[in-house]
Amino acid sequence: MTASRYVPVFEESQVGLARRCVAEVCSRVSNDQTFCGTAAIIVTEMARNLVRHGNGGQIVMREIATSSSLSLELLALDRGPGMHNIAECVRDGFSTVGTAGTGFGSIRRLSDQFEVFSHPGHGTLVWARLRAWDTSSSSPAFESSGISTAVAGEGVCGDGWDVIETAGVLRAMVVDGLGHGPFAGEAAHEALGVFRSQTTVGVASVLKLMDQALIKTRGAAGAVVEICPAKKQVTAAGVGNISIRVLNDGESRSFGCDNGTLGTGVPKIREFTQPWVQGSVLVMHSDGLKNNWTHDNYPGFTRRHPGLVAGLLYRDFRRERDDVTVIAARNCYEP
Repeated sequence: MTASRYVPVFEESQVGLARRCVAEVCSRVSNDQTFCGTAAIIVTEMARNLVRHGNGGQIVMREIATSSSLSLELLALDRGPGMHNIAECVRDGFSTVGTAGTGFGSIRRLSDQFEVFSHPGHGTLVWARLRAWDTSSSSPAFESSGISTAVAGEGVCGDGWDVIETAGVLRAMVVDGLGHGPFAGEAAHEALGVFRSQTTVGVASVLKLMDQALIKTRGAAGAVVEICPAKKQVTAAGVGNISIRVLNDGESRSFGCDNGTLGTGVPKIREFTQPWVQGSVLVMHSDGLKNNWTHDNYPGFTRRHPGLVAGLLYRDFRRERDDVTVIAARNCYEP
């Protein structure tokens, strides 16, 4: 998956920077001027809201390309005062600072998907997805999203992630190249290539193939998970410091990872299984995210879109001195 790009927005001058950054991303995604203009409006409103209502924050943007669709995911995060009544705040005409009150309303109208998560005193997240085109003939069985950003000062992220859905089964991977920068990125890229080419063998076997392929790199930590709702089961294997959890409303179950580093000849890689039920949420992340989080602090957390789940954890638990990747996935809700 393409690494995310983030833009800090703490003053009005940075609103323009966010708009220029999304224009640059859109130029890679689509030459449709309507799509690019819509994305610019959404990011501008998000950025203005960060400055005026959130005491500043950041915009995270990511292009999503598959064989049948192309879209842009946008996320605004702040630690400001939050909202007491989300429904009222997203209504056109509502404002707390004397403006026209069309910011949230325009974001919601222009987005193909839109969600807000906010608690008074604990900030706000606004998530939106905008489709450039979509030719898929069937609806996906899963929703997934993630954030992957490089440590400050590096142009290349040494982490990586991807998801592959085939016949109602989802496979997900997170990889963390040792260290950071281009050489870590090279290891992550190599591991993701193996993951994408091996969709039929067991998850432990995929990691063994990665172990062999990464000998020529500096190595990596990595984990692969397979979710099979028909079997009501999730299977995982990991090597190194990758966190894997399955969340339900009242509980959190973690998977263990074997010690070692992919690329050094890991002697044994084990598979572990846990139950998977409708409403379960998978969360995976590299050690760029602190591991002491709990979803008990976020009421309704497991029922939100994975883009918001990943965004909340990224905002509140990111380590500032490392690359970070966090992803989330769940079954799509039945109509």
